[in-house]
Amino acid sequence: MAGQRMWPDDAIRANHDDPPSSWSHFAVTKLTDDIYFGWPDGEAKPWFWHWCSTYSRWRGAGTDGHDLIEREPLHLEPSLLWPCCGIHGWCRSGTWSDA
Repeated sequence: MAGQRMWPDDAIRANHDDPPSSWSHFAVTKLTDDIYFGWPDGEAKPWFWHWCSTYSRWRGAGTDGHDLIEREPLHLEPSLLWPCCGIHGWCRSGTWSDA
């Protein structure tokens, strides 16, 4: 997800047991224990959070570089990759599939 806008630092949490669904200011959907997404007001594409094992914290990023194929159930192309920790996969039909 290189080059994507990052969520403000004050929204990045360092406790895996405190996922984005418990503190986001907008509705968030859980894809896996380590990946969530949501739709901030005014955004055409979703934001994603992942648990980054490299930094031991939740990290967020926009998806401006991806094509929104379908909003419901969520389908984005191409795959999402977080180079910080190597999480890589697809969000298709509202589910996460590892690459």
